[in-house]
Amino acid sequence: MTKGAKTGLIIVLVVVVVLVGAGFGARLARQPSAGSVLEMTLREDIPEQAATDPLARLFGGKRLTMRDYIEALRRARDDSRINGLLVTVDGPGVGFARTQELRDAILDFQSTGKWAVAYLETAGEFSPGNRDYFLATACGSIWLAPPGDINLTGIRASVPFIRGTLDKLGIYPDYDHIGKYKTAKNLFTDTSMTEAYRESMDKIVDGAYGQMKRGIALGRKLSEDEVAALIDRGPFIGPQALEAKLVDSLGYRDQLEDGLKEKNGGSLPLMKVGRYLKSGRFYDRGVKVAVVYGEGPVTRGESDDDPFSGDTTMGSDTIAAAIKKAREDKSIKAIVFRVDSPGGSYVASDVIWREVSLTKGVKPIVVTMGDVAGSGGYFVSMAADRIIAEPGTITASIGVVAGKFITTGFWNKVGITSDAVQRGRHSTYFSSDLRYTPEERAIFQTWLERIYKDFVGKVAQGRGKTFDEIHAVAQGRIWLGEDALKLGLVDELGGLTAAIRSALDLAQLDPESRVRLVALPEPKSLFQRIISSDADVRSPFAGLRSRIKKMIEQGPFSGDQVLMMPIVPEIL
Repeated sequence: MTKGAKTGLIIVLVVVVVLVGAGFGARLARQPSAGSVLEMTLREDIPEQAATDPLARLFGGKRLTMRDYIEALRRARDDSRINGLLVTVDGPGVGFARTQELRDAILDFQSTGKWAVAYLETAGEFSPGNRDYFLATACGSIWLAPPGDINLTGIRASVPFIRGTLDKLGIYPDYDHIGKYKTAKNLFTDTSMTEAYRESMDKIVDGAYGQMKRGIALGRKLSEDEVAALIDRGPFIGPQALEAKLVDSLGYRDQLEDGLKEKNGGSLPLMKVGRYLKSGRFYDRGVKVAVVYGEGPVTRGESDDDPFSGDTTMGSDTIAAAIKKAREDKSIKAIVFRVDSPGGSYVASDVIWREVSLTKGVKPIVVTMGDVAGSGGYFVSMAADRIIAEPGTITASIGVVAGKFITTGFWNKVGITSDAVQRGRHSTYFSSDLRYTPEERAIFQTWLERIYKDFVGKVAQGRGKTFDEIHAVAQGRIWLGEDALKLGLVDELGGLTAAIRSALDLAQLDPESRVRLVALPEPKSLFQRIISSDADVRSPFAGLRSRIKKMIEQGPFSGDQVLMMPIVPEIL
């Protein structure tokens, strides 16, 4: 070896040593010191998973996910270097069920004797604060900034109806449904709630109100009657909230930190969740368990992430392929299917159902439901070995709705007329110019009944019940997870953690063992999308334009939306 070659080799070795040392040093720097406090800031939207679309990742940036928060709390619970938890609650973008999942993870963190403190600048700024306060009550103590309020005022569900507007515009909603509680069409066909709609919503609001009361009562060591009385007295300004024992201290952030230093033995080394996860994750070792994420409306084709709105769709091709891949991968021992969807296409839902059915019996598959898993969202879930929902998950809606807008009156109002020639007895069946004829309506009704019978029959098959037993609790009715458990539509209450335990149990493995989660579908790089022969690389605006055009031409409940839930307003 020449002298120059030796010198070059030495330089390379030195560079390698320096890089390895730097990487090791960086990892050590990310490790929490003894006596650390994990800091969680819960605000804005909390996605289920990181965006899989490269454009969505580019425009949306990197945000912590539900899994990130759950994993951080699970790991910190068992980490002797973490003494406590500081949770800043500032309007997290999650629904009732996922709020409960976060609460459960915070309560689980404290189960080992560690402390947790919540900090609220305000629970609602001249706006409802139920969700923020409900989440904060999972912590052992609550601090409120002096100018803040606790806007705990109870629950109200208001539903808009646009039939009056459609009448003024000359648009007629020619819709029908199967199931007296399948009320998705009532937004267009009525001016107020039907009796069935009101009955269903009353049950949902009553159930959510009861769950909220129980959670607050448990957290604040009050009776449910005392909580109900406090809600009726709300909202509360800071001193009133302190006097009512809704919070434990009033103070600014610096005063909170001074108090926590004293609580923590004189120092307060805060460790943010993102940094903490870089030092290691909870689900990063052990047997492999796949987590398949199915979010958003159920559609045919590929899943889609809108880079501007952040909206996602559950594409049947994408999700079916992910489930199949996990089923055929021998290194994966079980599958967890995370569903958060209001439903959508019957055909797409059935394609995904088929893959779940093919997996059952080959490999354990457990569904965990997020905020909403109804209609098509329940359809894709019903063949799993087990279904797990949060008490506040909105689910079921086993029914069908479809129809079309008749827009001739509107176009006539603005001076646009149309004429046509046609062949075929039912050539106007899908036309927005004419209503269904009596003969066409009979065909339409038969089509709806076929889908409903298929839906109910497959639920009965998956849940081990008779058709009549499922029909009695179906008919398009939505249920909270707590009620769905009593009715046999789900098997257990809980979230992702409970689903992983259940999957391990079905795989005859230790339910408390660590696992390595494999997230599916896998994200594609922008390069992969471009070189893929079947990739859709249209601009996001083209996709938006296509959706708007389709809604105008076919209405919001066209053929690919027959398994869509009714509007359910925020209930917390």
